[in-house]
Amino acid sequence: MTDVPKATGTGLIAGIISCVLAILGILFLGTVFVPLAAITALIGSIIAIKNKNIGGIGVNILAWVLTIIGLFTSPLLLGLIGLGSATGSM
Repeated sequence: MTDVPKATGTGLIAGIISCVLAILGILFLGTVFVPLAAITALIGSIIAIKNKNIGGIGVNILAWVLTIIGLFTSPLLLGLIGLGSATGSM
């Protein structure tokens, strides 16, 4: 039997896409790009951790950091979080 080589970039592509989406969310329209970046980072993180790809994990950590920055720099998303916490405390 022949050994099938393991994919080396597993989870890496999703992390790169998530970084790009998060940067677009920081610079332009956070309400669209930040949730897409979070979903893509979640998928990339799960794949990278499952396959124990250190490079993929590192890129996805960067994607999470950029997504959080995008969340805090988007006034609408930050307002929705504040509105949710204000109505939950009453």
